[in-house]
Amino acid sequence: MKHVELSVQAQEHVGVLYFTCPPENRLHPDLVREVMQVLDEVETRDEVGALVFTSQDAKFFSTGLDLVWLMEHQGDAGKVREYLLAVNHLYQRCTLYPKPTVAALNGHTFAAGLFWAAHLDFRFMRQDRGWICLPEVDINIPLLPGMIAICQATMTPQGFRRLYYTGERLTGPQAMEIGFVEGVCSVDQLVPHCVQFAASLAKKRPRTYAEMKRRIREPIARLLEHEDPKLFESTLAIASEGAK
Repeated sequence: MKHVELSVQAQEHVGVLYFTCPPENRLHPDLVREVMQVLDEVETRDEVGALVFTSQDAKFFSTGLDLVWLMEHQGDAGKVREYLLAVNHLYQRCTLYPKPTVAALNGHTFAAGLFWAAHLDFRFMRQDRGWICLPEVDINIPLLPGMIAICQATMTPQGFRRLYYTGERLTGPQAMEIGFVEGVCSVDQLVPHCVQFAASLAKKRPRTYAEMKRRIREPIARLLEHEDPKLFESTLAIASEGAK
């Protein structure tokens, strides 16, 4: 695969999914497709009990949708809708994924990249550099129902309000204050710490863990599948008006 690499740490029963998709790990259709393929593979591998997501680029985890790709295809409404559906399917797959998932946020995590991280079970962030941010208020993109629901589920109301209405960038320690990340580490310790944390989750009974996740996240998955697509066109229209 071009944009992802799976490393299995057998002793811990943990897989580490490294991804790189220049620039800034934006969610290009190829990256989305390759991640989905790895998720399918890992689900069938009994020796991998949990999965850590991280970037090979220490500066960027992901800065969101591939806006360049969207601009190149803005005249093809069908392709744009297909792309947005694919991103939502990635979110839905992650939010209901039957094995434990942990994000090692080793760089900037913005917009759709933040939502992707939010759909994973746990998040840790590097302490010294990198921000989380929801810039949608400044780029004229109102959040969709699924985006709102996952943020409400993974951070304090005050923290979400701060991100949603201001577009402010928060550091790792600030992200921990609003509950979005479990902790912060130096960049060299981030992935090892996440692997050890994931290893503790890999010991849980898979069927129980998956069912508990389903009962918590299924309402969000339904929003992603049924409600968000109803607002794709109107949301893009607001974004286009703001760009003029």
